[in-house]
Amino acid sequence: MKSTHMKKYFRQLDEQRKEFYEDIQLNFDNPWQRPLPDKWSIGETLYHLFLMAKLFRRFSAFYIPPAKPIAHLRKNKPYKTETHDIYSEYTSTKKKPMKAPSLIKPPENLEKKWTIDEIKAALDDETKRLKHLVESIDEPIAGHIVFPDPIAYYPNLIQTIHILAIHEAHHFRLTKNYYIHNKRLPSN
Repeated sequence: MKSTHMKKYFRQLDEQRKEFYEDIQLNFDNPWQRPLPDKWSIGETLYHLFLMAKLFRRFSAFYIPPAKPIAHLRKNKPYKTETHDIYSEYTSTKKKPMKAPSLIKPPENLEKKWTIDEIKAALDDETKRLKHLVESIDEPIAGHIVFPDPIAYYPNLIQTIHILAIHEAHHFRLTKNYYIHNKRLPSN
């Protein structure tokens, strides 16, 4: 990986997934049981994260090639290498959680079509495919490939990988809190 910051954020994804997977394996018997009627189960949450990674990878495969020449022209200008938690910010300012677009919502009866292990493998595969897509991009170029996302303040490629890590950490934290609050997952 040419970008040290993207490498760091991919490592963060791996580490927080490993911790979350250990938590659910050790502490919860039925990952398909919702903690509350209007909150996703562990399986649905993982599938949402898979869909998010897949959508971002597919969009990036289309978007990055024509954005690279423009980024190359700007490579000597400053760029940001991190971002903040836009999900917590949205909840704080809007006083409600951000709604997932339909493209990344888990379908009905997901547990009849997928196992948790299959979803985890699919999420890891999408992440590997994304990593492969961006691994040869120099950091100054990645810092100037800007995505048309006003909600995330038009992040560059490095920041979008950071956003993926923040997004997953956000969902892992929420999921644990929902289950702990409803006594369905023991607190450690």
